[in-house]
Amino acid sequence: MCTVNTVCTRLLIFREEADDLGQEGTGRCRSRHSTAFIKAGLKKLNQIPKMPPKKKAANGYKFAEPLPKGTLLKDISKKTWKLGHSIGKGGFGEIYCVQEEGSKENDYPYVVKIEPHSNGPLFVEINFYIRFAKAANVASYKGEKGVKSLGMPIYHGSGSHDYNGEKYRFLVMAKFNTDLLKLFTQNGKIFPVDTTFKIALQMLDVLEYIHKCGYVHADLKAANILLNDVKNAHCYLVDYGLASKFTVAKEFKPNPKKAHDGTMEFLSRDAHQGVQTRRGDVEILSYNILQWLGCVLPWEKNLADPKLVQASKEEHMSTPEKMLTACFKNKFYPKAMKELLVYLQTINFNAEPDYEYIKKIFMTGVKEGSGSMSSGLNFSVVPTKKRGNNTQTKTAKLQEYESSEEEDEAPKPKRRGRAKKEPAVENKFADRLIENQQGTVKRILTPHKKIFEGHNSDNELVSHEKKQVNHVVQKRRVNRLSRSVERLADLIPPEGFTEAMKEIWLKKNGKESTKKATKKKVPVATTSRAKQGFASLKNKAKPRPQFHGEVAQADDGSQSD
Repeated sequence: MCTVNTVCTRLLIFREEADDLGQEGTGRCRSRHSTAFIKAGLKKLNQIPKMPPKKKAANGYKFAEPLPKGTLLKDISKKTWKLGHSIGKGGFGEIYCVQEEGSKENDYPYVVKIEPHSNGPLFVEINFYIRFAKAANVASYKGEKGVKSLGMPIYHGSGSHDYNGEKYRFLVMAKFNTDLLKLFTQNGKIFPVDTTFKIALQMLDVLEYIHKCGYVHADLKAANILLNDVKNAHCYLVDYGLASKFTVAKEFKPNPKKAHDGTMEFLSRDAHQGVQTRRGDVEILSYNILQWLGCVLPWEKNLADPKLVQASKEEHMSTPEKMLTACFKNKFYPKAMKELLVYLQTINFNAEPDYEYIKKIFMTGVKEGSGSMSSGLNFSVVPTKKRGNNTQTKTAKLQEYESSEEEDEAPKPKRRGRAKKEPAVENKFADRLIENQQGTVKRILTPHKKIFEGHNSDNELVSHEKKQVNHVVQKRRVNRLSRSVERLADLIPPEGFTEAMKEIWLKKNGKESTKKATKKKVPVATTSRAKQGFASLKNKAKPRPQFHGEVAQADDGSQSD
């Protein structure tokens, strides 16, 4: 007799072949089962929960299911690793902190990358690490090149692990504190010039090592550059999931199947056509340098369309001038950047780059940034006026200043005619002139204090929106003051005169200024009686206080007499 599970299994097979599962199943099982039994099987089948679909990354690869803390992983060398908590996700899988079995509980000096077995990138990365990233391989290359450090991570272990019926691959490597992308974001998406070219030098050393192994990295970017200590600042290039052998063919043959494979923002023009070249890695590095210097790459707005990005790169990279103009506009750019782009135009697709020449270019860039090779990396940039809503532009500040002037200050009177330049004389006559000017201004403004709201600490007039000021009176008084200052300037002898020369000069110029200031001619007395009359008038006249250079005139009462 068939069980319910058998009926359910048959119904699962028939579900895709017929709409009416009851009729299809009944026809096959009528001899043994009743209709009620099949309905019961259908009801049981509908109660079975459906498994959720596997999560996939944006690139189409599956993500691994979360593994519980404390899971033990055994690598191909029979070493056991104890899993810690998850610290993030890579482009193709989950990343956990991990320790060797038997280590302290809170000590996790390594990380492990885990991906489903069906994913390809981790398989490629593991094979690259096993072949070229062992401690002995890296130490041998460092001794051969005579370098103290190399930004190539060391391989510590790899293997496979089964969990919930799913098979996973894992790769163990050293743990780092931060990545370059975080530092780049914290510093306002710009690095100092010398720091940028120092990082480029370290990355070029890693690329040279990878190229010597017969591979290209093809995915260099700030997120894939890790650091242990910011002060010592040794940079390590990670994520070899897209590493592949470079072409050495004599003819350039595009491969549409591998076209546009990588990070769209930094892909080389060769990689857009599906061809991996060593010059392509140097081109990717040059795009990163431009971004680290604070530039926005011309194609960043069209990253969703690979063909538009490719066309933009072909257009702008046709000449170094086009690329530099598009990135820097009218700003300063290091000469080393232009030299690098010029050199890129000369490398053949199947040729090996001249690493020593490129290093010299980068060292020139370090000097242009006023840095030295002996110092560490400085990621902080001198603060400048940023564009955006947080800071005001020069035009906005000017408009604000002008509007405040209109509201808070009375309009200055305009002088007619040419403005006379006051002689710049530094002696006791100049000091006396300044004192006279200050005293005159005080006498003019004191009677009219009531028409203003008040004075601030700098003796400037405060806003007078509530009360209107009699500008006509103020204008007349200021004009009168300016005329008196001009007359006083005529009484200052030139610099270098002796005391005797000054006395002669003052007598002569004092008479001339008196004549100029006289508006009416004084009548000359011809008879003796007239002379006596003018003498009496002169004695009775009371001159009113006048400014310097004006002649005292009698008041109306004396003239009537």
